[in-house]
Amino acid sequence: MFTSQDFAVGQNYDLKDVLIEVNKKQNPFVTFLMSKTVKVTSPQVHWITEEIADSAVTLAEGGDAPAYVKDTLAPRDNYLEIFAATATASNTAIYSKAVGINDLLAHEVEKKTKAIKRRMENKFIHGTKGYSNGVYTTDGILAQIHADHRVTGALTADAFEEAIGKLYDAGVSDEILVFVPARIKKQLNELGNVEFYARDKFLGFDMEQYITVFGTVNFILCEELGNNKFFAVNPNYLEMPVLIPFHAQVEAVSGSKQSIYLETQAGVNLLNDKAAVSFEITA
Repeated sequence: MFTSQDFAVGQNYDLKDVLIEVNKKQNPFVTFLMSKTVKVTSPQVHWITEEIADSAVTLAEGGDAPAYVKDTLAPRDNYLEIFAATATASNTAIYSKAVGINDLLAHEVEKKTKAIKRRMENKFIHGTKGYSNGVYTTDGILAQIHADHRVTGALTADAFEEAIGKLYDAGVSDEILVFVPARIKKQLNELGNVEFYARDKFLGFDMEQYITVFGTVNFILCEELGNNKFFAVNPNYLEMPVLIPFHAQVEAVSGSKQSIYLETQAGVNLLNDKAAVSFEITA
């Protein structure tokens, strides 16, 4: 845990554990992605999505080798966004007695860490990729889902099964996580086409398992989606590229206050755009 005792100007603290621990239930998508981090060396990341072509044939006895059919390789890329905040406390506040808080500056660091995680949750879901005047913005997962896997319309039992069925048809339904707001989860329960199986703790937040005709799905409450969207994803195709690890840097004293600069640069990659499906309720 971060503490402001005996630090030096310019000293860096690795605060990844703090970022993981705060707001677990409020920001479950980022909490989950923290288990899928990969170190990268550039603010722009690239990967290749491979589609296996229908290239196998039934060959006649003594037949010639079939013509080569090229598999489809689709290049993808994303930018990594810089998330930052400054925690500051006045010397008066630091040297005063705060009931229940033995290190006011450390308390401020925790609050700013929560703010950064909230912003990461929003951008990793709703973000739009871009670069302008030195500012990188990252594509959220909703923007990376294949157009054929973006379902809109009324939330019915058939529509929900159709959405999950897209993952089944794409061959990526071996594991399914559904990030969903609580009110939509309530509507899904009332549809009656999913059967409750078990409730469990997953990375510090609640997860409920349900049985569908296309296999087991795991529901995780995620309020950052709003009240009209949810998405399902195979977690094996998710990763969180990190250029700048989340850290705290002690700033030089400026007047009667002390400050800590917090920063990370990261994004989210959906390695196969058909490994997720989104649903937007429009009626």
